Amino acid sequence: MIYDVAIVGGGPAGSTCAAFCAKRRLDTVVIEREKFPREKVCGDCINPACWPVLRRLGVEVQVRAAERARLDIVEFIDQRNRSIAVQLPRGESAEIAIKRSIFDSILLDAAKAAGAEVSESTTVRSVERAAGNWRIVTDAREIVARILVAADGRNSTVARMLHLLPHIARERVALQAHVPLPPAFGNRVVLQLLRGGYSGQAPVNERELNLCLVGRATTLPELRDWARRRFDLPPEQQWRTVTPLARPSISPARKGVFLIGDAARVVEPFTGEGIAYALNSGEIAAEMVHRLSRGANRFMVRQEFRRAYSEMYRRTLWINALARAAVLSPRMGSMLFAIARTQPALARFLTRKIAH
Repeated sequence: MIYDVAIVGGGPAGSTCAAFCAKRRLDTVVIEREKFPREKVCGDCINPACWPVLRRLGVEVQVRAAERARLDIVEFIDQRNRSIAVQLPRGESAEIAIKRSIFDSILLDAAKAAGAEVSESTTVRSVERAAGNWRIVTDAREIVARILVAADGRNSTVARMLHLLPHIARERVALQAHVPLPPAFGNRVVLQLLRGGYSGQAPVNERELNLCLVGRATTLPELRDWARRRFDLPPEQQWRTVTPLARPSISPARKGVFLIGDAARVVEPFTGEGIAYALNSGEIAAEMVHRLSRGANRFMVRQEFRRAYSEMYRRTLWINALARAAVLSPRMGSMLFAIARTQPALARFLTRKIAH
């Protein structure tokens, strides 16, 4: 059998793309390395920009009914423990926090329900172009598809096998754990600048807090010590980890292949927009795969995908650059924080741009 599209990666980008492809009656297969449900290193926050895509996927009700936490406020705290609190959208556009084990399973189940074939616990061994199709060899079988979609994250196996993955200089590391929710934490997400990095904190239900630490390898021991003191964690606290936190972007469209989500571009996690970009890029890619299946000009489709991808990031990419500068430079972070404290409208404006 030759599939219309093979999608490597079953996270938000891959599952969204698969669901929309299958809804268009395309023969779709998802190749996922892990067995769901599984957790991921992530802030677990669902940006309001996600809701329209979740609605079109038909999973909005499921996500709202799942165990989750509503986030009403984002609080920024600097190294001197000064804080700024900004209200987040309310009502149907509210930001929420939900464990990735729950959220990603809902999306992958939606892809299955739409008709996509899903192969979990499957590792891609090689990818090559053969006779106009893609030949994907896994540890379980060989898959042939007309179109290939890489949705396998910042360390994309597909990008590496196609020699597209850029060289990554020494970068920061993210640590993440679910820990007991402190009393009276409230419905807020906290973004806190620290010596050597920063921390993100958000409740994911009535019992647990998503705790993230971001820093360089040399500063991680200090950050872990801070977290143990601040949240009364045991010395043996286990952390999930991921790196890099940033890398050069990759052109999202090549001959017969689309790269979506973190496989194409990684944004600063401080802004919490990663899942929104993943969902939107998955939907856009599905539309392009559909056009190709109907005989559209391949060059024009690639150009349109690149334009749509750039437009998706255009309005807020400068904020990601600003956030990255603030978290990498204590001096810059302090200066921006001081400005925001004297000009609260600036903090509200930046927050609205992100939580749109």
